[in-house]
Amino acid sequence: MTTLSDVALKKLLNEPSSVTMRPPYEGGNINTAIGFKCVNYLLEAAVLDHFRAVGLGATELYLVHGLNFDVTGLETRLHTVLTLDDDVLLEVTPKTKDKDDALVFGVTATVQRDGAPKKAVSSKLRVLLRRDTQVDAPAPLPEELRRFVVDRLATAEPTALAATPVDDFAGAVHRGESGDTDPVLAEIIGGDNAVGWKWKVPYYYCHFTERMQMSGYLRQMEEAKHVFVASRGISIKRMLNERGWIPVVTQCKIRFTDETIMEENLYTVYTVESVFKDMLYTSRVDFYVVRDGALVQTATGSITHGYCHKESPDAEWQMTVFDDEVLRALRGE
Repeated sequence: MTTLSDVALKKLLNEPSSVTMRPPYEGGNINTAIGFKCVNYLLEAAVLDHFRAVGLGATELYLVHGLNFDVTGLETRLHTVLTLDDDVLLEVTPKTKDKDDALVFGVTATVQRDGAPKKAVSSKLRVLLRRDTQVDAPAPLPEELRRFVVDRLATAEPTALAATPVDDFAGAVHRGESGDTDPVLAEIIGGDNAVGWKWKVPYYYCHFTERMQMSGYLRQMEEAKHVFVASRGISIKRMLNERGWIPVVTQCKIRFTDETIMEENLYTVYTVESVFKDMLYTSRVDFYVVRDGALVQTATGSITHGYCHKESPDAEWQMTVFDDEVLRALRGE
């Protein structure tokens, strides 16, 4: 068993750290640009490294202290595009205040452009340490960390549900279909400019044998955009082939409001809320489960999208102005 020294505790809670990483190859979906999902993976990895540097890596937290490391919220701004072979300097700065009920970290990602450092990403992440009942006789953490140890990551107040859930995946709504094919989705979506679906959460969206993790929600947020534009006739592939437009994210945020358990039926709903200056649009992404006949929201977030294009292969990326077809599709007209 290891103990955390006063010096290590001070580093964890008060002192910045840095690590250089490269984006995961998985994120190079369109030429060499890295998508927002894998950018956020880097941020989470940097905060994990901040813990690991003082002897509190995820394995140590679990096996010794019986705790699960969970990123339960993030707010990320993307200032420039990361590419596949960038050496990304990630600087983690503790931001936890006395009244915060979670550990808070600011993370800045910097890359080299034209021989000079350029800020690519800035973010704020919230972390909780959740007790795991599978570990016997866990060692306690120092007093300064115990207020961030919880039995549950979040608990939402259930809301009444008029619809009767149908747990029949042979007839369940599929990605991009009308929510009218599932009574719960139809009730959630109502008259909103939205698309949604029901799915059963697989183990590979989860961690610690039980719960959907942050990366799982990010994967769903990415898929929801893909499903939405395809359902409106402006699929990613069509925009790439016909116009050379690539989707770009300028900011995203998400926070847990409850917990989603492995193999629960999860409802993912993507709602376009606003279009700004014909260049950006912001969508809300909500996640729900049904428990004891009531609707429980397990996470909520938002994402701001636009499109970029290049005048030539070696030119800089430029933001694209939406044309009438795209504007009508985004507005559901």
